[in-house]
Amino acid sequence: MLKKFISAVIAISLVMGMCSCSDSSTTETKKNPTASQSASGEPFKPGEDVVSPTAAYQFVPAADISSDEKFLIGANEFSVDLFRNTVMKDLENGKNTLVSPESVLFALGMTSNGAKGDTLKQMQNVLCKDVDTDTFNKNMNKLMTSAQSSSDFKFSIANSVWVKDMQGMTLTEQFARSCKQMYNAEMFKAPFNDETLKQMNNWVNEKTDKMIPKIIDEFGDDTAAVLLNCIAFDAKWEKPYEKKDVVENREFNLQSGKKVNCSMMHSEEKLYVSDDKSQGFIKNYKGGKYAFMAILPNEDVSLSDYVKSMTAQSFAKMYAGKTTQYQVLASVPKFKYDYSAKLNDTLKQMGITDAFDGEKADFSGMTEQQKLFISNVLHKTHIELDEEGTKAAAATAVTMDVSGALPAKEDIKEIRLDRPFAYAIMDTQTGLPVFMGTVCDPTAN
Repeated sequence: MLKKFISAVIAISLVMGMCSCSDSSTTETKKNPTASQSASGEPFKPGEDVVSPTAAYQFVPAADISSDEKFLIGANEFSVDLFRNTVMKDLENGKNTLVSPESVLFALGMTSNGAKGDTLKQMQNVLCKDVDTDTFNKNMNKLMTSAQSSSDFKFSIANSVWVKDMQGMTLTEQFARSCKQMYNAEMFKAPFNDETLKQMNNWVNEKTDKMIPKIIDEFGDDTAAVLLNCIAFDAKWEKPYEKKDVVENREFNLQSGKKVNCSMMHSEEKLYVSDDKSQGFIKNYKGGKYAFMAILPNEDVSLSDYVKSMTAQSFAKMYAGKTTQYQVLASVPKFKYDYSAKLNDTLKQMGITDAFDGEKADFSGMTEQQKLFISNVLHKTHIELDEEGTKAAAATAVTMDVSGALPAKEDIKEIRLDRPFAYAIMDTQTGLPVFMGTVCDPTAN
């Protein structure tokens, strides 16, 4: 049985500008999206040890960047479900976690453009309930268009599709057009050898500002294509911490009962959030488009139990219910760590099953010559939070194989994050989380 590999890498981030949007014209430049050409326009030579673009169209930025309400509800539900189902085991073992739902949405969103039949229905239902592919693409395009870097922050989103130079592996025009026009995906054809592997990882390293230097370890013998998405975030606090606000050697209580010393940052915040099991605060990044939301479970509720009980509705209600009624005396530890997870079981549990089945998967909308199915969905993230601000990145790899066929004083709230807590980096315009994570030990890398 042949095995072919499509990797979709999303390198997460939060607040940055698009790093792959050099093509902003809305006109089509070519009519043959599968023609193999080098950067100089010369025909690509099979086996040549270079990477050659096969892009046929140009990115078409959205004229209106306001997201559809149905899309926001569906994307929020996917985000919370993905976070909860992915991190539970690691969380129960006391590990720090971090996922970028937006990164996974971009990676699987591109992939879904090649799906048909029940495979497509399952992906649509899980990624964004009751939203068809065309509407989903348009709303992801709006996220791409609105992700502009500024002097206040940097938020970048980059997508690419790499196709192996082999007989019988040609992308359909519909798939290539959707990936380019809606997702601004760069298109490449390459021999998929060690040099190609190096170039792919270098591409990811560059697009994530060197926060995720590697996403793919090796190609399978029959690797056919790789879809990559990278997101990178770098933002300063609207009100940065001063030296006097940082206290060293403060105790942080682990869920095991042990204590560790960490650097704790103190501030007064104006936005307070709460539900029946937790309370927290929101701290804006400079520019106001993104914000950090900290969630501290009540003392009688463990972090793992809290995350297990989270729903899209409770998360959205908490963020929407933010209030300036209280003055918040907030304390948050500095932390820096990496996280990685294999999302196969999570996505199957959420309802994407046929896509992983070599007999049932239908990705004939991606290529008509081979019968593909998803073999792995890998996810890597990185975050650094300190006095100045936050840097974060995420990468998601979707690998595809070929089957046999193809206030007043009394209104003061004190929130001290000195025990395990959850957090999210929020897009304040859409209300969607770009990143969601938990800190069980701020001293662990």
